[in-house]
Formats: sequence, structure tokens, C-alpha cells
Amino acid sequence: MIHRLKEYWIHLVGNPEASTLESRIFHAVCIVVLLGLGSNTLYNYVMDMPALAILMFFVFILVCILYYLSRFKGKYDICLVIFQLLNIALLVINYYYNSGISGPTYAIFILSFLISLATVPAWQYWIWLPLNVITIFGLLYYEDTYPNQIINTYAEPTSRLIDFGYTYIVIAAMIMLITSYIRNAFYREKDESSRKETALEQSNQTKDRLLSILAHDLKEPLTSIQGFLELLADYNLEESERLSIQKQLLNRTKDTAYLLTNVLAWTKGQMEVVKVKLSNLRLYDTLDQTLKLVKGIAEEKGIEFIYKLSDHICILGDRDMLQLVIRNLAINAIKFTYPGGKISFDVQIKEDNCLLSITDTGAGIPLFKQPGLFSLSAKSTFGTGKEKGAGLGLVLCKEFTEIQGGQIGFTSKENEGSTFYLLMPLCSMIPQKVMLHNI
Repeated sequence: MIHRLKEYWIHLVGNPEASTLESRIFHAVCIVVLLGLGSNTLYNYVMDMPALAILMFFVFILVCILYYLSRFKGKYDICLVIFQLLNIALLVINYYYNSGISGPTYAIFILSFLISLATVPAWQYWIWLPLNVITIFGLLYYEDTYPNQIINTYAEPTSRLIDFGYTYIVIAAMIMLITSYIRNAFYREKDESSRKETALEQSNQTKDRLLSILAHDLKEPLTSIQGFLELLADYNLEESERLSIQKQLLNRTKDTAYLLTNVLAWTKGQMEVVKVKLSNLRLYDTLDQTLKLVKGIAEEKGIEFIYKLSDHICILGDRDMLQLVIRNLAINAIKFTYPGGKISFDVQIKEDNCLLSITDTGAGIPLFKQPGLFSLSAKSTFGTGKEKGAGLGLVLCKEFTEIQGGQIGFTSKENEGSTFYLLMPLCSMIPQKVMLHNI
């Protein structure tokens, strides 16, 4: 209900993203003035002041027109000028017909002064504010010079007290409205500025991280590959030496390709909306080929890699993203496991979810590094075989898991190994679902 009222109010005064603060205050003032004019019309009629009642009704119609033209036709500037002139003219007439200095009109002039401050552009202050002051002093001079020309509309002292009390309530309500609106707008702008500052800081950190990756993490393996190729081209090597260099060259190329894949996937996620295609995935069909490739990499390092996949388990996810996450976690396990170690991939059903876990007997993660492991602040480290990464693999794993509706976590003990796990929803009855995510 409150949300609906807020949306309706925004529709009446204007969207903060598409209109100026002055115009929104002007529209809010118009709405309150219309309410006040409507009640004043009835009040003056009841108080036996028909001339003022007719005047209020006429002004009510004019303000309605000005509000409509400004809010819905974009004529704010001209409507503001007419409103200010109408306001001063109305106050002069009200002063004359409502007992002059003995009435509440001089107090309403103060309210008019505040409305001008809140609604007109700064460069117009020197027009409307002096005009307000000149008008009230001119009326005071006129009444002092021609006291009999001012009409006393109060039949008895009680009527004057009621009029002053009513005017005070209206003025206080208007001051509260304008002040609270300006305060809320200030805090909203402050929050927006803070949000933009935070986003800019994160963007700069992202840019710095990417430049660091390109300048060092990607350049270093390419330089190494260049060195291997120069050796092969410039020297007549023994067959065994040539085979050794070719093997190292192949490994470096694989590492660089893997690194580049992660960099591109992460950069794409930072620069554009990521399209997530959720569908029912049979675990065996989705991950078997990926795990076979990973198993081959593990065996090259002398690590035992064990996995079993059931053909009957089906989860909801994005095929490409899930493969990338599992591949990154598995290669990360290989990176930090010593030759002769063991890595296992396990699958368990947990109520309506599927728990996928990768456990290794590797170096483990020091306790002080664990809190920021999934963030860009985590520094990349060398593996047990001096493998180098960009520190992006786990960042991608977290982002891609969460936008699929899954959860990711880990347990680790230094020098004993680690377990990384994904909790993914089991298949739904919906065959396919496409979502857009900005990561």
C-alpha cells in the first residue's frame, strides 16, 4: 500500500530521474495549494466572505491549469512565472479584503517568500524576492496612508482568532512539506552520489586488476613461450631435449589458453549483461567430457583423479557456465596438489538440491587467505608445480554459480587439502528459462 502511494506521488510530482528538484517542489506546492484553495473556498463561504470564496475558486481553477501544463506538458518555466505573479496578485487582493495588517496576509507573504526560494532558479532570486518585499512594504505604506480603504472583514474577535489559527496550520504544513521534501531530496542525492562513488571505485579496481593481468600474468607465459620457440629455432637440440621443450611449450600454451579463457569470460561479465540460459541438465551428459579432460591434466602431473557420474541425476543450470565452474575448480585443485596426491569429484542429493564437491589432498589454504578467497582482492599464488594463474578462476566460479541460482563454498585446512562444493537445484518441471544478469 505504501509503495503504491509512493508511486502515485512520484507520478503527481515527477520522476527524480527525469525532472529537476525545483520542478518537483513546484508540483508538490501546487498540489498542496490546490488542497488549501479548495478548503479556503469552503471556509470563506462558511465565514460569510463570499467575495473571497469566489476569488479562491477562480484561483483554484488557474492553479489546476498551471499544474497540468507544467507537470504533463513540460511548460514548467512559463507556468512558474505565471504562478509567482498570480501568487503576489492574490496576496494583494487578500490583504485588501481580509483586514490588512489586522489579518494574516503578512504571514502568508513569508510563506510565499519560502515558496519562491524553493521553486525558482537561483538566477531569478533577484526578481521574485525583492518583488515580495517591495509588495508587502508597499501595502503597509498604503494602509498607513489610507487606513479607511482597507476592509475589516471580521465581525467579531473570535472570527479573527479562528482565521489566524487556521492560517498558522496551513503555513506550518506548507513549511513542513517543503523542508521535508528538500531534506529527502538532499539525502537521496547524497546516497546516489555515494553509490556512484562506490561503483566508480569498484570500476577502477576492476580496471587496475585487468591491467595487472594483461601486463604480468598474461605477458609472462607468452614471453616464456617465445623463449621456447627461439630455442627450437636457433639451436640444434638433442631429440630428448627437443621433446622436453615441446612438452613444456605445450603445457605453457595450455596454461595461457586457460588463463585467457578466464580473462575473457570475466571481462565480458564486467562489460555487458550476461545471458543465463537455465535448462534441465543431465549431469553425465554435461560434465563427463569436462571431467575426462581434467583427469588427463591431473594424470600428466602424477595426480590421481577419481570421479563418478550418475546418468539419472538432473540439475537446473546453464550448461556452459556449469562446465566452466567445474573446470576451474578442478584445475585449481590440480594446481595446488602435489604429484602423487589425489582429487575426487563427488555427487550427493540433498533434499531438492544436488551437492557437487571436489576434494583434494593438496596444500590447503592458509586461514588468513580464506575470507577474501572469492574476491578480486585475493592475490594469485603459484601452484605446487609453479603454475601461475590470474586469480580470476574462483571469482568467476562464485559469480557464475550464484546467477544460476546455486551456492558455492569451501572447507580447507593448511597442508591437508581443500573441498570446494556447489549446491545446485535439481531439475524443475520448467524445461527452459532464460535470464539476464549483470555481473
